[in-house]
Amino acid sequence: MRILLFGLTSFFLTFTLLAQAPAGKKAGGASKAAAASPAGGPKFKAIWEPVPFNKDINLNAIECVGPESCYAVGDKGTILFTSDGGSKWQAQLGGDPESADDQLAKLFFLDANHGWAMSTRGKILATRDGSTWAEMSTVSGTSKGVWFLTPQMGLELENPSSTSQTTLRRTADGGKTWAQLNTCSVETQFGGLPRRLDCALRAMHFLGPNAGFAGGGAAPGAGTTVATFAKTADGGQTWATSVIPETKYGVTDVRFWNEKEGIVVLSGGEEMYWTADGGDTWTRSVKQKIWPSHAAVGGDGKIIVDVRDRGINYSFNGGRNFTSRPLSLPAEVNDVTFPDQRHGYLVGRHGMVYRYRIVPIEYTSQGMFAAMAP
Repeated sequence: MRILLFGLTSFFLTFTLLAQAPAGKKAGGASKAAAASPAGGPKFKAIWEPVPFNKDINLNAIECVGPESCYAVGDKGTILFTSDGGSKWQAQLGGDPESADDQLAKLFFLDANHGWAMSTRGKILATRDGSTWAEMSTVSGTSKGVWFLTPQMGLELENPSSTSQTTLRRTADGGKTWAQLNTCSVETQFGGLPRRLDCALRAMHFLGPNAGFAGGGAAPGAGTTVATFAKTADGGQTWATSVIPETKYGVTDVRFWNEKEGIVVLSGGEEMYWTADGGDTWTRSVKQKIWPSHAAVGGDGKIIVDVRDRGINYSFNGGRNFTSRPLSLPAEVNDVTFPDQRHGYLVGRHGMVYRYRIVPIEYTSQGMFAAMAP
């Protein structure tokens, strides 16, 4: 991330947590233990606070490999790293606002050492030690990203603009070379007749080297779209595809926290659906429309956040319903992630980064504002 906040006034929702929370500061800088709160009163609260990068560079994606160890990518070929939740950001690549280097738009980390970043032109960079980056290969500029199952084996979604059918490609050498694995199709009914449709996938999520999920859309007729869902149990070798009934938008994001429970986001936040049976059935979430938005899941579904610069939705029951809160950020949001239920980050334009965390009730920091928590 990014950030710098201008005047926000909000009501602070507080609550008691059983787990230990980080120590905070009083408004004079002196430390005070949470236990010193008034008897019976709330001892902790959830907040968002700014922890921006110190250069005017748009940040486009963020991934965390721990509660406070995160990477962000952005314009000017920039890759940032923090080990302290954003209090300090280190530029591993780029970081120069005057640079003419490509924009980095996508980011994926398998573990603390193995990560991949992709530019808008399809150039793939990789690290094997969490700090040193090397160029691996170049794929189509219409690629939807890469997802790795091991340090060597990964998948990439190719969506050429001239076709409505995704080509799934595979690498066995860490992203140096790619070979076609299969293409996306789905069987459904339209107008009372059986149809076999090409499908275009937009997002993918793996729980490990075998179980994975993907989402996208198919067009059964001119001007019509239905959401498509796919899942694999063999690391992407074969997929079972289906249509989510009564939908009119394609899937733009998919998030699962176990093999049964997950959500799909349609049309960048226009709608959201949840499942408790691995995608056999879907139910539309009850939530305030926030579009376009970015979604993140933390703590095995214990918190789901749907956010944009002017609004935010929280769910604490696996996406069945959301509570909406107004939001007023100084710049446009580009991505959000939650490594667990107590830590989250959003990034955006002009180096904006905000972090979500649980702090003692007395804690204050410049530009922070209230959040909700499980």
